[in-house]
Amino acid sequence: MDGSLWGPITAAVAFWAAVATIGALVTDIGPWYKGLKMPAWKPRDALFGPIWTTVFIGAGTGGVIAWRGDGGTPTERKLFLLACVVNAIGNIHWSYLFFRRRRPDWALAQVGFFWLSILWMYWTTRPLAYEAGIWFAPYIAWVTAAIKLNWDVVRLNGPFNGSPRG
Repeated sequence: MDGSLWGPITAAVAFWAAVATIGALVTDIGPWYKGLKMPAWKPRDALFGPIWTTVFIGAGTGGVIAWRGDGGTPTERKLFLLACVVNAIGNIHWSYLFFRRRRPDWALAQVGFFWLSILWMYWTTRPLAYEAGIWFAPYIAWVTAAIKLNWDVVRLNGPFNGSPRG
């Protein structure tokens, strides 16, 4: 493997591992979550880890391809990195609102911005390496499904009182 590949791979793994770890730390799958009414189509809880791992591997791969691409200016590279950071914040913030604050309604209001940040990441890869964008497809698909799940949770369980112990 080309030695110049290790830096971007290491950075991508560290970045997405940090996002996953922080997201897991703010996710509380305890009695409150288990007590929520869920739609019949919801995936089993055991599938969420493998799905998120797949999503982050795809995003990391797309990021490495984009970073190593022949196109783009230094400003476009910085814009891509900014899109990744904004997305990471949105990802963690959604988990915080839903699981830690126990406000699926607030998470539903926020998730549209989170979804748009994935499109922004995709869009910013285009000038760097056009083919990198396809690697973000699992992320956008999963968060699209999560929006529907979030909507169903709010519909089946609302209103929420805002108490973290609610």
